[in-house]
Amino acid sequence: MRIIDTRIDQSVKFLSENTNMKNSRNIVPAVTAEELKSALVARLNAEYAEVSPRLVYQAVNEADALASLTSVPLLVLPALAEEKVRKAAEWTAHQRAVLGGDHIAFAA
Repeated sequence: MRIIDTRIDQSVKFLSENTNMKNSRNIVPAVTAEELKSALVARLNAEYAEVSPRLVYQAVNEADALASLTSVPLLVLPALAEEKVRKAAEWTAHQRAVLGGDHIAFAA
């Protein structure tokens, strides 16, 4: 019984030391939703250069709206934003192919 009490005491001490915000040095600074959105827009604009910056911004805003419906919006926002921008890139490529890409002559 003594061993169990000692282990519990050690684990509680470990948890209290690691969760104490004032003494911890490895804390990731808090990021606001707006900062995350701005960083995502910048990164996705660079990664998907063929997509209009306006479409990237709109896709990230739509992803933010969807992410806000979850219990962990900042966690799912990057994945949702990337998925939406990837879909916008596919749509852009399709539009270019249909409207201005290869010209195919059709017989009348």
